[in-house]
Amino acid sequence: MNRIRLYLHRLLRRPAITGPIRLYTRRVPDGIFLSLEEYFEHVITTLADDAGAFALFNELVDDRAECRVHDGWEPERLLMERLAECIGYEVPVRGKSLARLADKLRAAAPVVSLPAQRRSGGAAA
Repeated sequence: MNRIRLYLHRLLRRPAITGPIRLYTRRVPDGIFLSLEEYFEHVITTLADDAGAFALFNELVDDRAECRVHDGWEPERLLMERLAECIGYEVPVRGKSLARLADKLRAAAPVVSLPAQRRSGGAAA
C-alpha cells in the first residue's frame, strides 16, 4: 500500500521549486521529505561528461578502497572538496520559488504550543 502511495505521489506531484533545478516536497506526519532527484541527476551527468570530475571521483574511490589504519589524516576530505567545487553543492532557490518553498516547509513544521510564562512579581509559593 505504501509503495502505491509513493508511485501515485511521484506521478501526480508538482514541484515546490521549478527552476533552475526542480525540487519536490512530500509531507509525512512528522515533517517533510525534500527530493533532490534532479540535482542528483546533475551530479551523475557531470561526472559522466566531465573528465576532470570523473578523474577526481576515481581518485576518491581508489583512496577509500585502500585498507589502512586511520591516523587522523583524511586525504579524501580534500578530494571531496575539490569534487564539490567541480560539480557544485548548492541548489539555488530564489524569488517566488523561495517563498513557495518556505510556505511548504512552514506548513510541514509541527505546531508546538508553549505554556504561558509565569509573570515575575506574582505571588510566591
